Amino acid sequence: MPFKNGTHSWDDLRLFLAVASEGGLANAVSRSGVSAPTLSRRISHLENTFSMILFDRHPGGVTLTPQGRELLEKVQQMDLHNQAIHSWRTRQDPRPLVRVTVGYWTSIYLTRNLDRLFTSAQSPRIELLSGSQFLNLSRREADIAIHNKQPDQQGLKRHRIGPVTFAIFGSPTYCTSHPQSYSEERYAACDWVIPSQSGATGGSSSWLRRKIGETARLVCDTPQAVLEAAAAGGGLCILPCFIGVNESRLVQVSDPLASLPHEQWLVTHENSSALPHVRHTANAIATLMKQQQVGIDTAN
Repeated sequence: MPFKNGTHSWDDLRLFLAVASEGGLANAVSRSGVSAPTLSRRISHLENTFSMILFDRHPGGVTLTPQGRELLEKVQQMDLHNQAIHSWRTRQDPRPLVRVTVGYWTSIYLTRNLDRLFTSAQSPRIELLSGSQFLNLSRREADIAIHNKQPDQQGLKRHRIGPVTFAIFGSPTYCTSHPQSYSEERYAACDWVIPSQSGATGGSSSWLRRKIGETARLVCDTPQAVLEAAAAGGGLCILPCFIGVNESRLVQVSDPLASLPHEQWLVTHENSSALPHVRHTANAIATLMKQQQVGIDTAN
């Protein structure tokens, strides 16, 4: 660990510690990994730097002078800090971290497709920050964001991913026992599972409330609970197609709802986007999100 202070360095002090601890140059060779002539030269250089004699030389080895003993106490403290730093560093993951802020359903989709984001052991680590409140890239609260509308802040790079569509889904058992699920009668004749006002993820929840009023069979405070309840046969729900189409426990009972699609944008700060690990992760997410659109088109 380089540690320079004026004209002396931690490397010289480390060698001083080895010689002082071993009581001589010969004994310090194996501990320091440096030859005896080199040790002698470096110790002399350190003494010249401090303008003081640190060791008394004699045929049996060396002994510390009073100034050398004082220095040894300080260097031993430095060595303890150095060991602590080394121990801390070895516990850190060498792979860089990329912070990604996304909406709830996008976070679900990304976690279900981790093998397509982590393509190798050297892939960057990801901290997924989901929720309706997106973090500020300009303040470096995150490195990558996926937005439902094009941001207009300065200093951001924007990449259009494509449209997100929504449809009505229910469990096969429920839809078989409620054939109205496949027609416009569904809004009045079927049971519904909806998110609460606080758990809503976007305009689709408001749209559905306008269609069914306050008649929902079940109101859930998280989007995941809505999905689970619908999959368990609790009623119909509205989902982004990239979630519903890929959920084996659900069937799609409507065409994509024409009034709800919106564009999806991948956003990075222009400074962060120059970092290889951020660029790699952004490209992987953009590719994955575009591929899910192809899958939805094929399914429908």
